[in-house]
Amino acid sequence: YEMVRSDWSSDVCSSDLIVAEQLRPLAKFAKSAREVATGNFDAALPEITTDDEMKDLHDSFAHMQGDLKNYIADLKDTTSAKEKIESELRIAREIQMGMIPKIFPPFPNLSQIDLYAMLEPAKEVGGDLYDFFMIDDNHLCFAIGDVSGKGVPASLFMAVTRTLLRSVAPNQTSPAYIVDKLNKALSSGNDSNMFVTFFIGIINTDSGIVKYTNAGHNPPVWISASGKVEFLPVTKDIPIGLFDDFQYQERELVLKSKDKLYLYTDGVTEAENASEVLYSEKKLINCLSIYLRSHPRELIQQVAMDVAVHVGDFPQSDDLTMLSIIYNGDKA
Repeated sequence: YEMVRSDWSSDVCSSDLIVAEQLRPLAKFAKSAREVATGNFDAALPEITTDDEMKDLHDSFAHMQGDLKNYIADLKDTTSAKEKIESELRIAREIQMGMIPKIFPPFPNLSQIDLYAMLEPAKEVGGDLYDFFMIDDNHLCFAIGDVSGKGVPASLFMAVTRTLLRSVAPNQTSPAYIVDKLNKALSSGNDSNMFVTFFIGIINTDSGIVKYTNAGHNPPVWISASGKVEFLPVTKDIPIGLFDDFQYQERELVLKSKDKLYLYTDGVTEAENASEVLYSEKKLINCLSIYLRSHPRELIQQVAMDVAVHVGDFPQSDDLTMLSIIYNGDKA
């Protein structure tokens, strides 16, 4: 019995040694795996001379090491390129935002009018624009636009549009003439078929007479001192940049003391929430009706807050741009 027991024990010990020897590479594989996890993708693997499952594991592990090295190298290149692009886009946004006026009140010595505007791009750069400046001592030009498309191409088209506006508008009191010049310039060589919806108004600060041309843009809202809140009539003029021979029309509106105009892009009325429900023109009119006595700055801030409440946590899908102007009456 003792002899049999001794032989059995010897066989067990021998079997254990064989199993331990066979499993020894696994411990080395585990050590290599821990090194790889720390970022050492050149960690040495145990040498396998047998042609069995251990050899398959060795080859699979070596293949994984190679793939990880290539992936990390590609990831570093991609991350570097992405950071460079993001940096360039940040600079582009700073340049773009630097083109639009942001000092309010803009004309502290001009008591007849006051205005406020805001532009919040949905991405690093966008295609919305607004602008305002004095043409002469008693004519203020104000404009808002929305370029088709998104991103860098739209921002470039926006910058060109704004630059052309500043070049054409001086000493001109006809918005139709200005839009016609912009249209001819932007239509020429426009192989990308981009366009911009555009509203421009020129107000006589002494009389309150506003001449305006709406080139396919959302109709502004007229907020009268008497409490009426309504959209200006929709016109048939098309966006600029499409057909260089299109003839634009201009219309006229007379503002009374404390009347306001509210201009916006479709990023306001088409702001979407998680349920794909748009903010809508109806909600815009309701909000403007509540705050119709507010100063342009507060009016725009209240609309922005109302849009934000409607959208909630849903990502902003389009640029958000607004401009409001109040006519305080003549100098007297």
